[in-house]
Amino acid sequence: MEQELIYKNIAVIGTGAAGGLASVLLSKNTEINVTAFDVKEPFSSLLPTGGGRCNLTYDENDVREFVKNYPRGDKFLLSVFSKFGQKQTRKLFSDLGVKTYVQPDKRVFPVSDSSKKTIEILNKHLETSNFNFKKEKVIEIKKESNGFIVITDKSKYEFDVVILTTGGRGNGFKLAENLGHKIIEQKPSLTALDIKEKNFYKLSGLSFKNVEAQIKFGKKKFQKCYGDLLFTHKSISGPCVFKISALTAYEEFSSQSPLEITMKLIDVSIEEIEKEIKNKSKKTVKNVFAKFAPESFISEILTLNKIDADKQAAQLKKTEKELLINSLIAFKLHAEKRIKDSEIVTAGGVDLNEVNSKTMESKIVKGLFFAGEVLNIDAFTGGFNLQNAWSGAYIVSCNFN
Repeated sequence: MEQELIYKNIAVIGTGAAGGLASVLLSKNTEINVTAFDVKEPFSSLLPTGGGRCNLTYDENDVREFVKNYPRGDKFLLSVFSKFGQKQTRKLFSDLGVKTYVQPDKRVFPVSDSSKKTIEILNKHLETSNFNFKKEKVIEIKKESNGFIVITDKSKYEFDVVILTTGGRGNGFKLAENLGHKIIEQKPSLTALDIKEKNFYKLSGLSFKNVEAQIKFGKKKFQKCYGDLLFTHKSISGPCVFKISALTAYEEFSSQSPLEITMKLIDVSIEEIEKEIKNKSKKTVKNVFAKFAPESFISEILTLNKIDADKQAAQLKKTEKELLINSLIAFKLHAEKRIKDSEIVTAGGVDLNEVNSKTMESKIVKGLFFAGEVLNIDAFTGGFNLQNAWSGAYIVSCNFN
């Protein structure tokens, strides 16, 4: 009978969401020694999440619906979330001392509404004798017959197990590749977009709620996106735009070959708009359409199309009326490029075909585990990227607890 391996010394490389939680859960087993490596303090990557309020996850119990928010990794996560999803995550955080609540938009936040306080609570759980944090950069991991050698910028260590949780911007890709893993090329995801129609940048600060967007690149069409749209002084941004950028992360659009975006800016039918034009026929065009959209936006549309803002609605030509209606329900923009360094997460990472979704262990290197964005998994905003981290960390910890 094959003897079961007893792992006593575990290295966690990276202490963001995934590595931090894995460290917390593993250190609860007093028979294990956990050493975590990072150049930043544990959980510090949580600080900016949710605008500083820490958007922990999203309140959706249907796993198949939940994974629709992952442009890459959805099939892999079906298994992961079926074992440990958002409901179990909220229960775990409650047990750790972080109570949560659900916003009307289904995003889940700590009751404190504070990333800082959440980090403080989580770090309290790392104050154990069997957890050791080393503020060192890991530059190489070597697989030995009886474990691993972890080499940092300061020293060298031996471990039975290595858990790689370096996120989407760390050197984890290089570390994994050197151990024999295939790395899917990284691309910026969840970025703001630079558009051809730069005149709209003068509307900086203007936003539309719950926009519906259809994306087209050449002959290729993508799933519809929903969310808020924000105009800034140099881009279009907001949840809807982040989804668009995520879905098209691997498309090479440019000024010569732009991404075509058609947006329904308001939840109103053509018939309703036409009825308003007819009923308010003696009012100015500007006043009639100001009912449906901000005045600054309507003024810009009128100026662009050389339509007199002060003429009566009854005097609108058929072509002018169609143009104005389409500006609200089929508003076209053309994205020429992503705004450099604006990405919230990156697409790409360790090839999921080389990782066991039931254990998060490498299929190539025994004793090597992964969790979080170091994998080829990325999601829309709303707590989905963090849920990937929490679930992966939990499943990894189950191998040793």
